[in-house]
Amino acid sequence: MFFGWGVLLAITSVWTAPALQRRFGTVPVIIVALSLFGLDLAMMALLTDSKAALVVGVVLAGAFLGVNNTLITEAVMGAAPVERPVASAAYSFVRFSGGAVAPYLAGRLGEEVSIHAPFWMGAGAVAISVLIMSVGARHLRSSSPAPHSAEEGELVAAGDAG
Repeated sequence: MFFGWGVLLAITSVWTAPALQRRFGTVPVIIVALSLFGLDLAMMALLTDSKAALVVGVVLAGAFLGVNNTLITEAVMGAAPVERPVASAAYSFVRFSGGAVAPYLAGRLGEEVSIHAPFWMGAGAVAISVLIMSVGARHLRSSSPAPHSAEEGELVAAGDAG
């Protein structure tokens, strides 16, 4: 199951997200991918008793998360009013803090509320993020990142670009 999740995450992060971004723009793709992820979580909340549905939901989540990981990271780097290393550190702090709290919270919700509750909470949190992205989109659109050159990619890969 997690192998399929990881494969879809990798494919959509590296190839799908950039192609969708070029075709439709950063913000619209983020909003659609977040919306599909929220629907995926809602489907898992409704079908928690079906192992097959959960497996399909987890694997599909890899695709939506791959697109969002790539595009949200780029949007944050482009919109941040601070230097790139500071923006990257702040963004990583927020992501890893959520990653640290989520397993504990999901376990507690599943045990104390219902097995469906962690999925509903996730779907609700994603719905709030879609609303925030929709309202705050003007800040990202005005500072969308410029196309990157091959030379810039080589410098970043070598660790010489900031």
